[in-house]
Amino acid sequence: MRPHLLAGLAALLAAACTPGFARAAAAPARIVSLAPSVTETLFALGEGGAVVGVSQYCDYPPAAVALPKVGTFLTPNVEAIAALRPDLVVGPSLSSSRREVRALEAMGFPTLTVDDTSLDGIEASIATIGARTGHQRAANDLLRGIRAQIDGVRARLRGARPRRVVMLVGHEPMVAVGRGTFLDDLLHLARAENIADVSQQNWPRLSLEYIMAMRPDVILDGAMGTDADIPRAFWARYPEIPAVREHRVFGYPQDPTLHPGPRVGQALELIARLIHPEAFADTAAATRPSERAAR
Repeated sequence: MRPHLLAGLAALLAAACTPGFARAAAAPARIVSLAPSVTETLFALGEGGAVVGVSQYCDYPPAAVALPKVGTFLTPNVEAIAALRPDLVVGPSLSSSRREVRALEAMGFPTLTVDDTSLDGIEASIATIGARTGHQRAANDLLRGIRAQIDGVRARLRGARPRRVVMLVGHEPMVAVGRGTFLDDLLHLARAENIADVSQQNWPRLSLEYIMAMRPDVILDGAMGTDADIPRAFWARYPEIPAVREHRVFGYPQDPTLHPGPRVGQALELIARLIHPEAFADTAAATRPSERAAR
């Protein structure tokens, strides 16, 4: 059986075993989302009209921005959630918020938790949310679309030589994408050797000396944003790094790159275009990342 089918079956079982599932088997009419990825998924499945509250960081789609805020996914505001009278609260399976989740369950509010920290987890969470909200068909369609995007990138990169890459999310401290994250999964799908994988941490702190010693072919620097002056002022001082010498230092937009959820296929193509632009030379970019190199 294909891995994604196993993930979908596991998702359905997880939904059925989630606290509150049996008590609210009917499709929910009032949903509170505790994470941006959950909010995106609900809207993508056609449940946007049922969402009555979102986390502080939910900023996509635009319709979600104006919804009442109920704290963060790390510290959800139980009182604010209860005031919205939800018949389903959906959030990430983080141990740091288990106390609040248990409190909501004790108050009689059905909850559902999902894990979207990996690519498999993103697919499973979409299947789980689709099953719980009665949108299995929409979830299957969404997953087929994501897999088609992934397969399209794989086809583009077939035979491409992997390039050493570091993907940074910040400079102070210098934090990189590491093992066990969906972004690490995307880097490998994009035919990259992630130099941060030497660490067992999800978001390791790397020294500049380490980056210089590993000689990455490509640097993806989230601190750049759309400002090309940052790489010119910072990375241009280190021409011994192949990525700098060969003008392969790129910024990338946080949205959608850093957002797990339904746009993960779009994020993969964006990353793959930066690492292997030659593989996409005959196509117009589906998205418009900041592709300003440090020259």
